Amino acid sequence: MINNENYTLTSKIKDMVNWNIMKGKAIRKNILSYITRNHSGSWIESIEEKYDAYKINLMNGLSIIFDANGRHIKTNS
Repeated sequence: MINNENYTLTSKIKDMVNWNIMKGKAIRKNILSYITRNHSGSWIESIEEKYDAYKINLMNGLSIIFDANGRHIKTNS
């Protein structure tokens, strides 16, 4: 069981991300914060960098698009 007082945003991010896919990627903190706030409990399956955007694929089948500044653009199912 997790002690909620000690379960910080950083801990949530560590639990949600497959850190092997993060190697060599510079992902903005606000992208991870958005995913933590809006898709809590979802796992990141892959991260694609395309030109001036990021596409984050979650293991639940959703794809989330962010611009180069880390602002949420849209969510696809």
